[in-house]
Amino acid sequence: MRWSLTQLKKFNQDSIAVNEKVQFKEMTDRKDVTSVDEVSVEGVLHVRNRQIMADLTIETVVNMLDSRTSEDIQVPLHIEAEEIFDEDAEEADDLAENVHPVTHTLDLEPVIKELIIVNIPFVITKSDEPLSGGKEWSVTDEESLENERTSVDPRLSKLKSLLDDSDNKEE
Repeated sequence: MRWSLTQLKKFNQDSIAVNEKVQFKEMTDRKDVTSVDEVSVEGVLHVRNRQIMADLTIETVVNMLDSRTSEDIQVPLHIEAEEIFDEDAEEADDLAENVHPVTHTLDLEPVIKELIIVNIPFVITKSDEPLSGGKEWSVTDEESLENERTSVDPRLSKLKSLLDDSDNKEE
């Protein structure tokens, strides 16, 4: 998915359809991402004087480790993006997120790779079970928490009677 700017200039004020499939070998260094399936890229390139606007739809499946069980699960990704490639923009400029400087060739692969990486979820699980606890911790609901607060340690029950007496004296 690489075009030279002179090749694209032939389509000035016109549009070019994009329908490609790409396989990335190395996607990210995250340990929970095991692999990324073939990436389907569809869209349209709108060629203007000094800018090329790309309306892209990216679909793929990311194979990840379940955050609770460490089982391999598949996470489908559907990304819609509008990216602008500008000949007048430079790397040093403060550009918007979707504006990319371009000099001699327009290469969509790094942009597609970045869009996929940004859209991979940080935590994913296929389990619908609520967490109940783990080693040295547990989940407590509000009702049982209230019961714990109202119950008095039997060793401190005599002190509670002193507290009750001080409340009566203040009235």
